[in-house]
Amino acid sequence: MTQPITDQQQARERAIQFALAMDILLMAAYAIPAIIAGSVTMLAELVRGLLMTAIEVFALVVMRRIHRGRMTVLEFGSHKLEQLVNLLIAGGMLAGAAWILLDVVKLVSGVDDPGSPAGFAFAAIASGVNFYINVLALDGMRRAARGGGSLIMAGQLKARLVKVVSSAFVQLTLTIAALSTDATIIVGCDAVGALFVCGFIIHSAVGMLRAGLPDLIDQSVAEEFQAAINRMLAKHFDLYDRLDQVRTRRSGETVYAEVALAFEPTLTMGEVNARIEAMKASLREEIGEADISILAAAS
Repeated sequence: MTQPITDQQQARERAIQFALAMDILLMAAYAIPAIIAGSVTMLAELVRGLLMTAIEVFALVVMRRIHRGRMTVLEFGSHKLEQLVNLLIAGGMLAGAAWILLDVVKLVSGVDDPGSPAGFAFAAIASGVNFYINVLALDGMRRAARGGGSLIMAGQLKARLVKVVSSAFVQLTLTIAALSTDATIIVGCDAVGALFVCGFIIHSAVGMLRAGLPDLIDQSVAEEFQAAINRMLAKHFDLYDRLDQVRTRRSGETVYAEVALAFEPTLTMGEVNARIEAMKASLREEIGEADISILAAAS
């Protein structure tokens, strides 16, 4: 059953939808100077934009399903699904970066002709619009993210901030190329802009691979987390009668812990629950956010 969403959740969805719509329009506009001007910088921006837009579309879909309570079928959350999609996109980003680097080599070596000044002028205008829209989208997301509580929103806010910085640098290189009549300067600015965007693509892809691979292969929980559980059990050893089992696992950035304890059979359910909550609170003081389950049985 679909659950009602709050005003804050609606604001977050609208902020991402606005940014996404603007990105799609800009990618269509980028295709024109990338083809007409022959600018490898614009080609790099087009590749980057298409792949990053794919991530934003997936993030929006997941956010909408979470807000409407449709992700309950995934008992441990959608983290592995997100990581799998991110890894596929990261592979596409690395392939796109290799393609762009090949074009830069051809441009610098003289195999490909530099773009026309008129084409670079159009590219600079499109890039300027992109920078302005990124600033507007960043401001909208910043307002919608107030109050915290959404990891997806926090990730989108960080990604949009990087886009603002990246688009400002691209705007600078394209403007210099558009105003220059020297072929060497035009080629140099175009190559530098493309290499900057290519470096950004590779950095993003490597970061996604580092974040996704350990979770997909079920990397064990950090020793600090295991030690925190042991300290909690030692601190509250007088609250339970026997330790039966401790199991931990990761799903994305979330750590799940399941502790099976035996309690004296003379205790009431209220007393057992009070002891369990005390142990959970003690553990959260050390490890922060985590999904902690304490299973109770009679000794």
